[in-house]
Amino acid sequence: MNDLRTEPGLHIIHTNFKTNPRRNVWWIWIVCGAVALTSALLMYVSWLNTPAFNTTQTFIVEEGQSAKMVADRLEAEGLIRSGLLFYMILLIQHDPTTIKASTYVFDTPLSSTDIANRLTTGDFDSDLLRLTLIEGERAEFVAARAATVLPEFDAGTFLELALIHEGELFPDTYFVPTTYTAPQLLSLLLATFAEKTESIAMQLDSHPLGRTGVLTVASIVEREANTEESMRLVAGILRNRLELGMPLQTDASIEYVLDTPLNELKPGELATILETLDSPYNTYLYAGLPPTPIGNPGLEAIVAVLEPIESGYFYYITGDDGAFYYAETYDEHLDNIARYLR
Repeated sequence: MNDLRTEPGLHIIHTNFKTNPRRNVWWIWIVCGAVALTSALLMYVSWLNTPAFNTTQTFIVEEGQSAKMVADRLEAEGLIRSGLLFYMILLIQHDPTTIKASTYVFDTPLSSTDIANRLTTGDFDSDLLRLTLIEGERAEFVAARAATVLPEFDAGTFLELALIHEGELFPDTYFVPTTYTAPQLLSLLLATFAEKTESIAMQLDSHPLGRTGVLTVASIVEREANTEESMRLVAGILRNRLELGMPLQTDASIEYVLDTPLNELKPGELATILETLDSPYNTYLYAGLPPTPIGNPGLEAIVAVLEPIESGYFYYITGDDGAFYYAETYDEHLDNIARYLR
């Protein structure tokens, strides 16, 4: 019998079945590194889920906002540490489409998980009160409206704090706690204004009229017009008048300093006021803009001033039928008055 080790064409492979100590060490290091990395990652995710704020915060979810938009805004406003983690929590633990539009007041620090629970449950069964502020209202009426809704609200304190912010008390529907105070409401309105105008902030600041000037014109437009087109046309007309140094001649600016609303004045009383009221808000006697906004315009009126419709018009009226009529000359304006105002 031939020896297998010498048989032609046959090769014997000798395998070393002994464990390689160096290889074992490498595997130990790999496993330990993976465990450490996983632990560090879990700790980081846990930290990202911890509360990111320690003061009372208000957050508004608008109708139609996507879960991703809400997550990004929560992170941007400092309510959570990671928008991505918040979005993943929504995907895993909730249906992202169930986020409820509302005004949320967070008066205690909450984790991302807790905030997700609040936003998908909504605050409709809580003790929040609905406060609706109307476009164009001045601070005085904002204070009065809030005082009728909030039991602990001091209208006088609010006015003292808010008058210098006339034009920036953003009109909207808010849901606020019953214990909301004047400083808290002012903070909410100003924060909402900043949020709503964030995309046009550069236009506001770089406009020839300046931010205050734009808001002043917008507050007049809000009171003088009522549709997007009429607002943009009226804004263009007011710009035309300003550029020529003509008085704006707007009734709304005078009402700002009257104790009686225009619609409650006696026949002929307004004409007397226009001729005799010595006030910088009387834009029949004084050219240029009033010293301050005459109310708090909505976003549509502000945008109308930033993007007015250019025209050759210098005059406008609202007819008895509710439609707007425009004129380039004073004679055309008088003709419109004769035709459409009776």
